[in-house]
Amino acid sequence: MSSLTDRYVHAVTAHLPEGQRADIGRELRATVDDAVAAAPPGSDPAQVERQTLLDLGHPVALADSYRGEGRALIGPRLYPAWLRTLQTLLWVVPTLVATLLLILGALDGQPLLEILGGALNGAFWAAVQVAFWVTIGFVIAERTGSGVDELEALTLGTSADWTPEDLPEPRRRQVSWGDAIGSVLANAFLLALLLLPGRIGGRVEGLEWGQIFTDSAYALRWVMAAGMAVGLVASISVLTRGRWTWPTAGLNLLGGLLFTAPVVWLAARNDLIAWDTLPLSWIGDGNLRVNESLTLSATVAVLLAILLWETVDSFRKAATADRL
Repeated sequence: MSSLTDRYVHAVTAHLPEGQRADIGRELRATVDDAVAAAPPGSDPAQVERQTLLDLGHPVALADSYRGEGRALIGPRLYPAWLRTLQTLLWVVPTLVATLLLILGALDGQPLLEILGGALNGAFWAAVQVAFWVTIGFVIAERTGSGVDELEALTLGTSADWTPEDLPEPRRRQVSWGDAIGSVLANAFLLALLLLPGRIGGRVEGLEWGQIFTDSAYALRWVMAAGMAVGLVASISVLTRGRWTWPTAGLNLLGGLLFTAPVVWLAARNDLIAWDTLPLSWIGDGNLRVNESLTLSATVAVLLAILLWETVDSFRKAATADRL
């Protein structure tokens, strides 16, 4: 079990930018060590340590004094993670969207300038959506105390309002940064595709080409986009906390249901894929025939398997997070 000083240092530095944490941690430990060393003979070191921590004040208030500024939309504690996440996604998501639109435009035989214009327009809107939704996710994480767990629940005020024993034990990450950013990336990419202003297939500005999904599916994309937005917020919470919680797992399940339910409903009615206008001429000589029932069944099976796996995995990790 860690000492009261370890827990206090963790509580303070959790609210600071990463670049400040090591130096301030060493400074706080030195302050406690000096107080214990300077105590009168016969003093109980544990009591001196405890009183020194109380004299230093509430860890959140002390962290605010080190930063020298008040709260912001995204405070210094989460700003580096927000910037790193946003930079990663702004490189990857618009590039993937533009590449997809370039391939679709080339397969459909569009003029070069229209292909490039569509790809650039798609990349721009993907970047706007990524910036907006990632920022919203981090704002929610900042306001709900993600990354500091129950530290934010401690009352700000005099030393009588808290004790060092109230501070939680420092915990290691349950979900690695790589795994967490991968989940954020997947959610952001799908959300950007669903919210593209143009329509993949059908008639766009006088140009008619093969439609992949039905009008019903296109109309319900807003429900699926809402599901991906909810999933993105959940994945950002996991990224900042480093672990799953029961509320986050429930939020992730809600997002998965919002995305999957319309697809399952449309597939059951055979109203998901526009079979009559599928651009099969892109493949071979155009005589390809699709087994509709098998394709829809496989699509639904894959989505339900992914939903089931993510649900079981997230709730299992939420149940074991307190053991770390």
